[in-house]
Amino acid sequence: QAAAAAAASTTPPCTPPGGPERASTPGEWRDRLTGRPRSNAAAKPEDDDDRSSAVDLVATYDRIQREFTEANGAFDPVAVADAARWFHFEPPPGVGVWPVEYVKLGLPRGCTRLVVLMLEDAPAVAAAGAACAREVMRAMRGVGCFNVSRGAYHVTVFFLSLPTDPVEDPTVGADAREAGRGGKGKGNESRGAIGFHPDHDAEEAAVHDALRGAVDVAPKSIGDASINRDADGSETVCNGSASASKGHRENGSFGEITLEVDRVAMAKSGALLLLFRDPDGALDRARRALRGAFPGAPSKQTSIAHCTLLRAFPRAAAGDGSNRDGSTRDVGGEDSFGGALSGRALADVSASCQRWTHRLAGARVRVSRAWLVREERFSSVDGSRSSFHL
Repeated sequence: QAAAAAAASTTPPCTPPGGPERASTPGEWRDRLTGRPRSNAAAKPEDDDDRSSAVDLVATYDRIQREFTEANGAFDPVAVADAARWFHFEPPPGVGVWPVEYVKLGLPRGCTRLVVLMLEDAPAVAAAGAACAREVMRAMRGVGCFNVSRGAYHVTVFFLSLPTDPVEDPTVGADAREAGRGGKGKGNESRGAIGFHPDHDAEEAAVHDALRGAVDVAPKSIGDASINRDADGSETVCNGSASASKGHRENGSFGEITLEVDRVAMAKSGALLLLFRDPDGALDRARRALRGAFPGAPSKQTSIAHCTLLRAFPRAAAGDGSNRDGSTRDVGGEDSFGGALSGRALADVSASCQRWTHRLAGARVRVSRAWLVREERFSSVDGSRSSFHL
């Protein structure tokens, strides 16, 4: 009896010290969005902008999940092919999928520079994400997948330069470049390796100033900005002009950024996404501060908070789009991306996403550092990096 009592009072091994802090359940979060108070002590007041941003994120995540579910496991061939161009697919009898260095694709070194939050500051959430990715990869039944390294898990804050839109000097707006007043003044024109030399010291100083509140913050309204969808199924904001109008100035540093897990979802692009809410609006404020510091950065910027856990590259199969063994193994050429999961595979993938959403929803990730990364391969954040305390 004594042994049984001791065992009953022992913390279960599934909740180790340092595990993710659960701040709220999905139901409590939706209550908060609709103005209903939580049952505990009063929460920190939220302003209208933060509340609106949170609602927008949840609505976007609902759409991402709904599109894949309503398609009955069918993937978007255009979106899958768009991501596939950055990867090498080992031909049979070899196996494997991995990203290719940008320079080997004819792009200039340093063409991809971005500010990110690394999930290494949340090891329990990262471990859960990795376990979910393994489950989904098994459920895919033979579909070629790139399983993102756990050490590369990140949430993108802001792009200074993209492989599809290389910018040499993002601190200079497009108008200044066109008028010839922009220093190097090359920006998007410098797509080749020759003559593309970003000033990394200047960029680091600008990131530091932006995250310390020393830069004017772009206004929250995006005006006539258009909304596009990128390769992982998320939305991106594309402003009509690369120049950001001036707004207010934040007082002091942002402090740590808190993200709250919303769900795990498979996008029709083949990306398995760990999706976060921005409960305090700090991520949104950081993005606007960086837009103010880098008016010449790509107009295409991610508008959600997500970590890509895995990328699947299903191939269109003959006949009805799925093989008899339930897989979508390659039966066509390089442009045959697409196809659909079998009913069993779709059920297993959906069940994994639901199971891990149930385990993680409401878990909070507090990040005290941001990183400026000069990425060398797509989705890998594997280049040199500099850290900035928030």
